[in-house]
Amino acid sequence: MATNFLFNRVNTIGIPCIETTGITESATAVIYNFNPSPAVSPRFSGIIAVRVDETPTNAALPVSFNVPSIAGSTIALSLPGGTQATGTDLEATGIYLVFYDRSNGVLQLIV
Repeated sequence: MATNFLFNRVNTIGIPCIETTGITESATAVIYNFNPSPAVSPRFSGIIAVRVDETPTNAALPVSFNVPSIAGSTIALSLPGGTQATGTDLEATGIYLVFYDRSNGVLQLIV
């Protein structure tokens, strides 16, 4: 989806950091949960540093992020190329970089 701007500005006030508050696993998905963040609002577009403190028990399942301050619901995490990220891609606890593109609602892991 195109915008009406000649260019987009991202991360104009730095890179926001968010941290998982827990993980929800079902038979079909892994959802990483986050608290709302004033730095990551529905108008936000750009890079986010994400601290993951949980490891999924079934690493083969697709991963979504529940970041209430972005979209108010869960957002599927994708890999470069558009394929769905799985627990294997976030298997280790640590800090990951993701890019959120609000123009199309895509949350993508930077690898």
